[in-house]
Amino acid sequence: MTVHTEKNIFAPVDDGDGLRLLITRYWPRGVAKANVSLYLPDLAPSRELLHEIHDGIITWRDFAARYRAEMKGQKSLIRLLKHMDESGETLTLLCTCDSEDRCHRYLLGDLIARAD
Repeated sequence: MTVHTEKNIFAPVDDGDGLRLLITRYWPRGVAKANVSLYLPDLAPSRELLHEIHDGIITWRDFAARYRAEMKGQKSLIRLLKHMDESGETLTLLCTCDSEDRCHRYLLGDLIARAD
């Protein structure tokens, strides 16, 4: 699999990034549109979910479960990304999170890998 799940949008652009997919609910300040191939806010957590995790209202485990539930409505797009990945396209999932293991891009990468 060629999906990269560890890339922060503020990390330098790399020739190996392939298709750079920004998966944030809001466009990050200071990010040039030229550094993003596609902006896919529908693959980001809902505003409500973002506020709850950032405000400490819910745990990471609850966030992950609710994010996966939200993504059930994006099955077609996730399947398309899986097809692109399996066809050899390099996909780089981008967001503003600093931590890979506590980030929806990690969860999305797993959803893409498991898509049927």
